[in-house]
Amino acid sequence: MSTVSCFLSTTDHPIDRDHPLWHRPLPDNRHSTAKKPDCVDTAAVTYGRYFSAVSNFCTAGGWDRILTAASRQLNQPVVEQDLGDLNIFLEKHGAFYHPARLQVAVKDWTVSFVVNVAVSSHGRKAFAREVKALEHLNAQRPFGWFPRVYSFTPDELPMFLGDWFEGFHEFHLTRRSDNDKAAIVVWDGAAPPCLLSETQAAGLYRNTAMILTACYDPITSSQIFPWHHAAGDFVVRVAGEGVAVRLITVRDYVSIPDSTDEPDDERSILEALVVFFIHLSLRIRLDRLDGVGEMAWASDRCLAPMVDGFFMGLDLTARMNGFPETVPDTFRHFFNHHDDDALRNMARRVTETFFDRRTEEHRLIARHLARHMQSLRRLLSG
Repeated sequence: MSTVSCFLSTTDHPIDRDHPLWHRPLPDNRHSTAKKPDCVDTAAVTYGRYFSAVSNFCTAGGWDRILTAASRQLNQPVVEQDLGDLNIFLEKHGAFYHPARLQVAVKDWTVSFVVNVAVSSHGRKAFAREVKALEHLNAQRPFGWFPRVYSFTPDELPMFLGDWFEGFHEFHLTRRSDNDKAAIVVWDGAAPPCLLSETQAAGLYRNTAMILTACYDPITSSQIFPWHHAAGDFVVRVAGEGVAVRLITVRDYVSIPDSTDEPDDERSILEALVVFFIHLSLRIRLDRLDGVGEMAWASDRCLAPMVDGFFMGLDLTARMNGFPETVPDTFRHFFNHHDDDALRNMARRVTETFFDRRTEEHRLIARHLARHMQSLRRLLSG
């Protein structure tokens, strides 16, 4: 008989109904902490309710959800007798989801999954869109860039079972202790945080831009939106000087904001692509220091690999949509056909469309926008 055990982060921190946190509400996000007992909201989701709900979700119907997911992941039939113990780890408190990492013994293997639990109102509103977006993108771009959705429930506490990317970790901009310059730190819970080399950081930005651009639909201008480095949407795995990148959440897949018509000729397709490119180039530079600090702006060193990744993704999405091989060159020529004033005006419109002017993001972009567009001009005209 398989047993279910629950943990706060690692096996060194088990939790059950006798734990002091069991009846306490979960924090709303990574910035907050659990409320004091005299402030408990009886409608809030407690640690106990969270772990019980995830456990019931996994074991329902004779472990049917886990058996189906394990069979697909291992590419072989798995029956209940093959299952060993299940460990459930509460990974983090996100603004949208409180993800649980699952480790389940299957024959001679240990397989990992994630159960994303929509505890917050933001998460519950986004839940159906996320499931739909992940299913659509995995069907259209079956390259393992996103978690597959094996099962979901839209019940009172919505959750879905998906892939856990083993060996991938969250990353953020940080301040170097030796010179106060920004660098990228990778958080591996099993090891001290490490800083990426310039080569590794370049690979991270290149792969991030490639994935987002390869998922852009030039016919409808549909794209992954919103996404945020500050929220830990992307994760990275480091192997020597090489890196692999995955996107662990897709909150929606939509046409560009304020766009009323799909592009219907070559010029309008290219105009929409310029908007996508400028927005990508801006958002990819935004993060919060160490994930929770002040808003930060990545250095110009990220731009060349970002541009490379954009053209790699553009080549892929163009081929998948039956466009000619000349699309990347056509885009470069079209972009450079705009004079500096036109590009700056377009960048301002992108900023107003995609970023709330009341936010720190908007103010940070406004300070850097002119130089940013000059840098993009140099890179694309070279």
